[in-house]
Amino acid sequence: EAALAASGTVPVAEDGKRKINLSGRQRMLSQRMAKATCFAAAGVNAFQHMIQARDAYDLFDETLAALRHGDVELGMNPVTAPRILTELLMVEELWDSYGTLIRRSTSGLEEANYNLKLVAQLNMPVLRQMHRTVGEFERHYGGGGEIHHVLARAINVSGQQRMLSQKASKEFCLIVAGQDVEENRAALAQTTALFERSLNALLMGSDVLQMPPAPTDEIERQLEIVKGIWAPLKTIFEATTSGSQPSQAEITKVARDNNTLLREMNSAVGMYSEL
Repeated sequence: EAALAASGTVPVAEDGKRKINLSGRQRMLSQRMAKATCFAAAGVNAFQHMIQARDAYDLFDETLAALRHGDVELGMNPVTAPRILTELLMVEELWDSYGTLIRRSTSGLEEANYNLKLVAQLNMPVLRQMHRTVGEFERHYGGGGEIHHVLARAINVSGQQRMLSQKASKEFCLIVAGQDVEENRAALAQTTALFERSLNALLMGSDVLQMPPAPTDEIERQLEIVKGIWAPLKTIFEATTSGSQPSQAEITKVARDNNTLLREMNSAVGMYSEL
């Protein structure tokens, strides 16, 4: 009954934009937890990274419940679409083991070190399943005409950039930590290329992604800010994928500036969500 009372309290278009945004943010959080655990294990601002991983854990856990059951404060109605519910239940199953692992890994540095290999394995199924869920939200609200399908796409793609900022930094850190180095070099090359391609698509438009150029001056300016922070990180990532060993200064820069990149990209997503 409580769920019924909460249903329909948020206008459908607002609910849809919020769900695409916040389910998209879940992708980012899956990567942020793994990235922060890796930097903690590698001894880079270990204490701060433990807190960052734990905060990301808490936010993922709260948001997952809100996406499914609704949350008036977050501006979301309960999910009733069967296909979306199915996807969310699959996320919950994977989250059960990944979330437990993150909780364990943030209890101390020894735990972070000990569990790093498993964290590196378990974060990806959560990301992939969460990505499918975002696609389902985009199809549901963008295909049903509640939100223009181009805007639904833009919120999804700009939201995905937040995730890629964390995924690239995670892969970079795993290389530094000596974990499956060749595999992570290949993954980092793909992540870097996708971030670059998507950023250009958001700015200038893309036929392939069915994206128009930045729809407002404000969004264009914001994306240019993102580009400015991204450029030096991209240089470090590309050198690392080519086999060069990152310097201590570069490791410190990535560990710090990926958070700035994430914050500025998140502002851009917020601007799309308000259109």
